[in-house]
Formats: sequence, structure tokens, C-alpha cells
Amino acid sequence: MERRLTTILAADVVGYSRLMAADEAGTLTALNAMRSQIMDPKTAQYGGRVVKLMGDGTLMEFASVVDAVAFAVDVQQAVAAHNQAVPEPTRIAYRIGINIGDELVDGGDIYGDGVNVAARLEAMAAPGRVCVSATVFEHTRNKLDVAFEDLGEQHLKNIAAPLRVYQSCLDNAAADAAPGATPDAAQAAGRQWPAPPRVEQALGSIAVFPFDLLSPDPADVYLADGLTAEIINMLSSVPDLRVASRAAILSARDRKDADADPWALVRTHAFRYVLTGNVRRGADRLRVIAELTDAADRTQLWSATYDRTLADIFEVQEEIAKAIVVAFGGELLRAEWARVSATAPADLAAWELVHKARALNLPVNRDALDEALALARQAVERDPGYANAHACLASIHVQRVISGFSAEPENDRAAAVAAIERAADLAPDDPTVLRTLGKVWSTCGQQAKAVSALRRAVEVAPFDYHIWGRLGRTLAYGGDEAGLAEGHAILDRILATAPGHPMVGYWCYFKANACALGGRHEDAARFARRSLDIQPGYTGAWMALANALGAQGLVDEAREALAGALRTNPAMTPQHLAEQIAIAAGGDAEHAEKSLSGLKAAGLL
Repeated sequence: MERRLTTILAADVVGYSRLMAADEAGTLTALNAMRSQIMDPKTAQYGGRVVKLMGDGTLMEFASVVDAVAFAVDVQQAVAAHNQAVPEPTRIAYRIGINIGDELVDGGDIYGDGVNVAARLEAMAAPGRVCVSATVFEHTRNKLDVAFEDLGEQHLKNIAAPLRVYQSCLDNAAADAAPGATPDAAQAAGRQWPAPPRVEQALGSIAVFPFDLLSPDPADVYLADGLTAEIINMLSSVPDLRVASRAAILSARDRKDADADPWALVRTHAFRYVLTGNVRRGADRLRVIAELTDAADRTQLWSATYDRTLADIFEVQEEIAKAIVVAFGGELLRAEWARVSATAPADLAAWELVHKARALNLPVNRDALDEALALARQAVERDPGYANAHACLASIHVQRVISGFSAEPENDRAAAVAAIERAADLAPDDPTVLRTLGKVWSTCGQQAKAVSALRRAVEVAPFDYHIWGRLGRTLAYGGDEAGLAEGHAILDRILATAPGHPMVGYWCYFKANACALGGRHEDAARFARRSLDIQPGYTGAWMALANALGAQGLVDEAREALAGALRTNPAMTPQHLAEQIAIAAGGDAEHAEKSLSGLKAAGLL
């Protein structure tokens, strides 16, 4: 067998199983027509070779990488134009993946990792789009009039090393013509929807590494973690300043691969500055050392040492954050700082309690939530004027309801509303308060209030993708087609813009449910599986997968997925989930039934 470097293209039909189940003969006729009228002529035009056809799938190779990408884009545009005259339920659309690899050639077939990567890229692509590896992108950039979005480093199934992936952008016609496709961010802007900003729109960007604890007592770790989190929160509230989340940095640090260090994340997402530091406690004294570094060459730009009493920790975190804002310059940033720095607590113990409660609220289980609730209550008692203590308390109350751990859901909802309304009175423009306000109103069935709070939150903190994700979910679950379309657009943009964000697993779950609401059950299963790849113990993603499989008639597989959901959280039954979705949609039981139609079809609801 010979070896040769070649460009591999993999393509398949979106929703092929659904199309065949609905009309087998019609689908085969349409697919053959698509091949003879579009695929075959363009293959000859661009010098491609069909290696093999696999039902709805096609494997091809090209001698020129430029020709391969030009072919793929030309095909997608031609298919989109063709689909304009075809009813949406019967449209045929392709996903395409392209890679370059040194392959083994055996007769007319090709083998190797390059083929596997192309297949994984094809599976990642949205309907009507083309996903390419970084190598393909570098070989074709500035040679074709094609725009690509950087999806960041992706961990592809059965591929050892992470791979940087780029996806072609769709024009409006292509997006409208793809079956079940939703508007992308460009369309969202055209319809006067606010869109999550791209990273290049920030005036500055910074990654805050977790401050190291140098104290001998490991119980003081909350001081370092809390200081880091508060500095991130303050900086995230400044418009036009892009800030890496603490969880994203921790995720990069804790990964096991060769690039498992926070600097890899800094390089991948092009952060301009990095803040590092350490904390040492001795009795009631505190020493904090902070250093601002240029990420490009790791040159130290600024450093400071703070020797204070423990009670002065709020002043320390404010001084550090303010110094960074001033370093970026601009009167606008300075004015914004004056606004966001006015919400510090009056009591150190309340601050400690809130950060301990938030840490416990991350792994969702009954005991942790009970303990977090007790800590949040103590924080409110110690400092009734601390807005984030009330917001923390509200978030835990609604999380008990969402997770099925509440013995009295109506009481928890009422307590959450009271707590978050108090927080909003104390700090009406705090993004954490506004995000929690949206979560509470959604859980209480107040859709319009939830959306209003979250829209205000993204105005205050436009680079906080956590808030954008919550807004996308709330719109998509709200029960109307316009909200579903905008929710898809938001989730698509943040998944493309922040692929390494720690909330990606949740965003994929939100996308799975949104796809189910639109009847796109194969896409729903794909996003649910992607969510589970990131967090295998996520109950919601297991439930979404069960629903998507049930809708496709895969009853045994759906039953296995439902068993996975109940293993991770027996309290979140299909009935509980249906109730929560109905409440979020303002009491619309029909909407809940539609969103969980797959579970019902499989006899699991």
C-alpha cells in the first residue's frame, strides 16, 4: 500500500433517518437528484474523487486543499439555493468536514487518522456548514472569499489530541434554507436582536489566575478563592473588558493533557493580560501580592503588595481591580469602575459564608444544597445589606426546586422571590443579581420578567457568556417561535465564541432541549451527547438524550438514557421535568408536552 498526503472531505445528510422514516422512496429520489445535479458536476469541476458512498454519507479526496474547501462551500450554497423551493420537512442538507492527512491508499480506498478526523469534523458541523481543521484553515485563509468562525480547541471522539476547529459562516439564504436551521448571530442583528459580542470587540482582555494560598492552614483556601472570584466579578462588570472565568482557568489547570496549564487557555483565546497573585494569612493579618503580566511575552507590567488586616480584604480586592481598570485607561472604564465597586459587603464573615455556599452549590446534590442554604441564610443574617448574599440565597432556593430536592416547592419559590427582590433593591445593576433574578423569575413562570432581567444583565456585562447562556435558554424555553429562534441564535454564537467556557456542557443541554422543541431530534441527541461528553453525571443531559432517542423510535436506547438520568438524580423524574418546563413557559402544559414528546412517544412519560 502506498502513502500520500491528501485532503479528505466527509459529508452526510442532515436528519437522514427522519427523512427515510417519513418518505423512503421520495428521500432516495431527492438524494439521487441532489447527487446528479449538484454533487457530481461540482466534483468534476473542482477535481475531486469520490472514494466511496455510504448511504447518506460521502467520502472524497482532493489533491488541492483550496479546491476542496471551494467545492464544499459551492455545494452548500447550491443546496441552499435549491432548498428555497422545497418544503422544509423534505429538504436535504449536508454537513461537511475537511482535513489534511498522510493516508494509506489501498486500491481505491483510503485509511488513516486523517479520515477519522474528517468524519468527526463533519459530525460537528451545523446543517449547511463546513467544519475544517486548523491546517486546512491556514492553507486557505485569504485565498477564498469565505468567512470562518474559530470554534477553539475541540476534543474529538477517539482522537487523542485536541484539535482547533473552524466553521464556515452562513449567509441568510443558506440559514433559512437549511432544515430546522436557526438564525445565526448576523441574522439576529438584522432582526434587531442583541447578540453576544465577539472577542475582538473588547477594548481589553484579561485572565485572572486563581490566587495561590501560602498560609499553612488549608482551611484558609476560601480566602484565595474568594479574592480571585471577587476580582473576576468586579472586572466582568466593566463593559468592553473581556475576562476569563475562574472556572475556565481551573478547568485548564486541572486537565490531564499536555497543554494542561492556564497559559494554554490564554494562548488559545488570545487574552492580552494575565493577573496572578498569592495570599498569606497570619492570625488577623493578611498579605496579598498581585502581578499584572503581558500575556504575549510574560513581561511584568505592574505589581503590588498589600499588608492589611483581614477585615481589609474588600479594600484589597477593590484596589487590585481598580489598578487593572486604570491600566487599560479610558474615562469610560474609570466611570464604570465607580459604579461596580460600590457593592462590597460590610461584614467579612458574610462574604466568607457566601463563597462557601457558592462552592457547595456547584455539585448539585441534596446534602450539599442543604448545607449551602444554611450558609447563605447565615450570610444574610450577618449582613442584611449585602446584595450577593440575598442573590446566593435565592439561587439555592430555586436550585432545590429545579433539581427536585424541595419538599415544598412553592415555599422555596416564594423565598427565592423575596430574596432576589431584596438583592435587586440593594444592587439593581449588579450582573450576578440580575442573572439570578432571571433564573428565579423563569423558575416561577414569569417569562417576560425573566427575559427583561437577563437583557439588562447582558447590557451591564456584555462579555459575561454565562448570562448570555441563561438568556438563550430562557428565550428558547419560553413557548413562542420568536423566542426559540433568538434562543438558538444566542446559544449558537456563544458555543462558537467561547468553546472552552465551563458552562459549555450546560449550553449544549439547553441546545438539545431547544432542538427538541423544534422537532429536530437528531440534533437534540447530538447536543445531549456532547453535553454528556463534558459532564457524564449531568442528569438533565441524560434526560434530553432519552427524549431525543424516544422521539426517533429508539425505545430501548431511550430507556437506557432515562436510567442514566435517574441514577444521577432519582428526584428528577420525567414528570418533574415536565412540570418545571410547563412552569417556565408560564404554566403552558401543552408546551411541556411538546418539549418532552419523545419520552411520551416511548412510553416513558
